[in-house]
Amino acid sequence: MAITLQKSGDSHKIDLSKAGNSKQVTVHVNLNWNQQSNQNAGFFAKLVGGNSAPDLDLGCMYETVNGAKGVIQPLGGNFGAKNSPPYIFLDKDDRTGAASDGENMFIYRPDTIKRVMFFALIYQGAPDFGSVGGRMLFKVSNGEEIYLELNNPDKNRPLCAAAMVSNLGSQVTILKEEKYFSGHKEADDYYRFGFNWVAGSK
Repeated sequence: MAITLQKSGDSHKIDLSKAGNSKQVTVHVNLNWNQQSNQNAGFFAKLVGGNSAPDLDLGCMYETVNGAKGVIQPLGGNFGAKNSPPYIFLDKDDRTGAASDGENMFIYRPDTIKRVMFFALIYQGAPDFGSVGGRMLFKVSNGEEIYLELNNPDKNRPLCAAAMVSNLGSQVTILKEEKYFSGHKEADDYYRFGFNWVAGSK
């Protein structure tokens, strides 16, 4: 049964030392949402395309223990890497929510990361998280599962900083953030990664 992080600030620790040298712990992050969240949109909303299925993107901003920083997300086509730094990999861009397994990201070497802020971005199809039923599940290779819902949204803020994964030496902490922002730069300013942002599209 999954451990549920119910409110912002709730956390769960993963003990890396129990994995041993022969088996590296991996963390699988899944983002899923309700495909038909706008099926009851009004007539005017349908005229302007408001009835299109919401397109959510799973992404992250990361910093490694050696100081490297980067962003992994479908927007811009940066899907990361499995077998080389940063050892974080995004499997696909599910534009409709039709994929039953949503979008998935993997941390293959949590020992090399300092912090990873996982975010969900509504690319199109909904103004905010009020109707999309966003949820995130962390599956750890040691069998642990950590679940959180994006269920306390701010109106008209399409980016949710959902969770922070931090490396504390022999432990990795998963912290529910659930903070909402108008976009990437506002979130970056809050978490102080220090990226230079430019407009992009798929």
